[in-house]
Amino acid sequence: MTAPAGFQKGTFRGLAFVTEGQQASGGRRLVVHEFPQSEDHVVEELGRKAKRFSLDLHIRGADFIDRANAFEDALDAPGDGMLVHPWRGTMRVSVDDYSRTDSTGDGGITTFSVQFVKSGLPASPAPSTDTAAVANGVAGETITAAPAAFAGSFNVVGATAFVEGAANDLIAKLGDATAIQAGLLGGAGPALRTFQDYAARLGAGELVRDAAGLGLAIVNLVGAVSALGESAPGRIEALRSLLGFGDDFDPIPGDTPARNLQAANEAAFVQLVNVSAASELIAAIAATPFGSYDDAIALRDGVADQLSALSLRQADIADDTGSDAFDALRRAMIADVAARAGTLARLQSYTPATTEPALTIAYRLYGDADRDLEIVDRNRIDHPGFVQGGVALHVLTPSIQVANG
Repeated sequence: MTAPAGFQKGTFRGLAFVTEGQQASGGRRLVVHEFPQSEDHVVEELGRKAKRFSLDLHIRGADFIDRANAFEDALDAPGDGMLVHPWRGTMRVSVDDYSRTDSTGDGGITTFSVQFVKSGLPASPAPSTDTAAVANGVAGETITAAPAAFAGSFNVVGATAFVEGAANDLIAKLGDATAIQAGLLGGAGPALRTFQDYAARLGAGELVRDAAGLGLAIVNLVGAVSALGESAPGRIEALRSLLGFGDDFDPIPGDTPARNLQAANEAAFVQLVNVSAASELIAAIAATPFGSYDDAIALRDGVADQLSALSLRQADIADDTGSDAFDALRRAMIADVAARAGTLARLQSYTPATTEPALTIAYRLYGDADRDLEIVDRNRIDHPGFVQGGVALHVLTPSIQVANG
């Protein structure tokens, strides 16, 4: 932008303006104490006033409205920003007040009257909550309480033989479900051996008659599945799968005391598996660094829906304690993800005009060719040297505005 004669150029947050003059104010902070029946007074000095600069800034040209709108966004942005003052040089300032006037005169011009305050010492940081630690705490409390609740609801001692047989079938189904997840996670080494140890203990025939011991074995087995996951996405997916354990079970027929006991045992067993998986899942999410705001929110919403459904299921069978456990986990997870996702980059669509290497696209978007694998992984591109032109990609918001193509 060429400055008209008599105008000086400057920038705020990197956006250009021109101006004809400036005003500044300063001085000392004083308190004047005047006393009754006295001709004298006392002046108490409290230090230097904050330095203020008043500028009438002009944005001119055919596209002045668009550039003025961007400049207004910069003035409204939180925190201080870099001002290149035409006469005083570069400094960090905060915006105290401004007004805007648009005019079609002189080929189109917007005038901002802005009062800047020179930045001083950094403000003391506001107290913040470690939401990941809170989520971990809720998960720990929930999983600690779960085996005792199970032991109070599950019993096969003295029951008809088919009731104990049905309970053993549940153990077998859990063994199969966890074995599938262990295989998908591809665990190896000590973590796999630990999982196999817990699976073997769960399969011991006499354990079904020890409700307290069985409850601990179930919790430990679910924890072992979680420990197998070396990648956060795999671990989270495995635990989300176990949230659905029991969904495909057939209803138990009949209304005899034995059938009712079988149904109660099944409900307690499924609940323990689900709440153990939910607790491990919330801890896994708390330990996950998210790649983007969109990824975090999609995970938050999906898990919240699952936990809400489980909470409603327990409420429907009058298990208020179980329902409250899922609700507490859901609230802790939502608060944690919201707190950590707020400052993350958003996803947007970008369509390269021609087929070209991922590193070229990465450099164009971010000024950093080393971010090519980020684009490749997010879009599951087969060959990083040949990203197909004309096909939309999901990319993190670039630091500068880049047009598609």
